[in-house]
Amino acid sequence: MKILVYVLALLLGSALSASAYDPAKQPPSVDPDSAYELGRVHIHNGEMQKAFWHFRLAVAEDPENFRAHTLMGYSLRHLGRLDEAISAYSKALVVNPAYAEAIEYRGIAHLLRGNRVAAMRDYQKLVLLRSPLAQDLKKLIDESGK
Repeated sequence: MKILVYVLALLLGSALSASAYDPAKQPPSVDPDSAYELGRVHIHNGEMQKAFWHFRLAVAEDPENFRAHTLMGYSLRHLGRLDEAISAYSKALVVNPAYAEAIEYRGIAHLLRGNRVAAMRDYQKLVLLRSPLAQDLKKLIDESGK
């Protein structure tokens, strides 16, 4: 099973760049020294553990900050903490059920866990939202089945 997960991670590795986090696409917060903004800087620098701690603080300060929940999930996913990442994405979607980025990222985390069924559910949600991210997730799902 570990080999299958490793192979899946390798297959998804090159495809993940299509849906990789792009800080330039994120709306800036009002305070450049906020925990949220500092977390974004750490993600941009590839410092996922530091990013996680800042996003954890950001969601403690504002539990309705769906972007902070999403990026906390993103950092957790890159740390290999997939169950926690899925939980963080799901919390973001409680606050904003139509946040396509969280749906796509959760679908990727489900794929990395080997759960194509859950990834397909997220894909279907993106299709219903008419999100262009649906195509990215579908490509990853298809590649994971090879």
